[in-house]
Amino acid sequence: MKLYAVILAGGKGERFWPKSRTNFPKQFVSLFGKDSLIQQTYKRIRKIVAIYNQYYVIPDGLVTILKKQIPLKDKNIIIEPIGRNTAPAIALAAIYLEKISPDSTMVVLPADHLIENEDKFYDCVWFAYEIAQRGFLVTFGIPPTAPDTGYGYIHVGQKYSKKNGIDSYYGQKFVEKPNLALAKEYLRAKTYFWNSGMFVWKTSTILDAVKLCLPQFYNSLKDFQQYIGTSKEYKLLERLYKNAPATSIDYAVLESARNLIVVKGNFIWDDVGSWQALDRHFPWDKQRNIVIGDSYNKDTKKSIIVCDDGLVATMGVENLIIVRTKGVTLVIPKEKATDLKELIKQIAKDKTRLKYL
Repeated sequence: MKLYAVILAGGKGERFWPKSRTNFPKQFVSLFGKDSLIQQTYKRIRKIVAIYNQYYVIPDGLVTILKKQIPLKDKNIIIEPIGRNTAPAIALAAIYLEKISPDSTMVVLPADHLIENEDKFYDCVWFAYEIAQRGFLVTFGIPPTAPDTGYGYIHVGQKYSKKNGIDSYYGQKFVEKPNLALAKEYLRAKTYFWNSGMFVWKTSTILDAVKLCLPQFYNSLKDFQQYIGTSKEYKLLERLYKNAPATSIDYAVLESARNLIVVKGNFIWDDVGSWQALDRHFPWDKQRNIVIGDSYNKDTKKSIIVCDDGLVATMGVENLIIVRTKGVTLVIPKEKATDLKELIKQIAKDKTRLKYL
């Protein structure tokens, strides 16, 4: 058995600004416990994949932080010159793994997700591993518990197989984040799962799919492969990435795949995409507030208040997210939490304030 873990660690985490910054993004921040999200991912997967079989795909500027948080060797770090979304990142990792272990299988995980019921997660991974050996591209679909508009969805078709109480289905199509009416319809239908962004497949299977869907990029990757481990590697990788497509693996490859299987995840999963995720993972006070750090609140309800810099005091407010950290104070209505990227774009136009991003 040649199982390798590929951890996608290049996310910006903008919807967790200002705790998440350009040079210290969300996956390295300790938001949900003493360990950062990437440390939690590492500790979770190391129980089934040894650290020497884990590969982290990450921008060059974050390598130092990564090494401080996880005891990795250089050979286990795959550097992306620039961010190009998940399709190039996964294809690049597959090219590295094909050279190291041609008959390998990859479990691909984002660095910034929360997973509970870890034993159930491992059962799902091993089930997916078995299916992947038959030439399938396997992803995990999470049964929705609410009509959430913040997730993409996967529509499943006929059942493929079942093992130890875990179901798997033929994947039909990926659906972008829906409006509320559609999300309610998906919840009722029972055939739409949240798209977890986690995958299991043989390295050869995903490379065949990339070759079919992104032939020019695949050919460039194969040309690059011979220089892995040489002095020319990074320079040629920079050249490769200048022309790499900026696209997700879902859109570029999986949407057109005819060999997609969805394993129904029976574990608790959350991609903790915005500050509102704290509502799902922290206890409320009597006014349904979540308070982390030093805060004094009067007549304040249903708010998230995070302070690690001085004191935050509130009075007569409701449904707000208030974060005070590292010289920045954010105040935003909860319903605007997913639009935080737009605020960051506006701030970025002022060069004098780039230091706060």
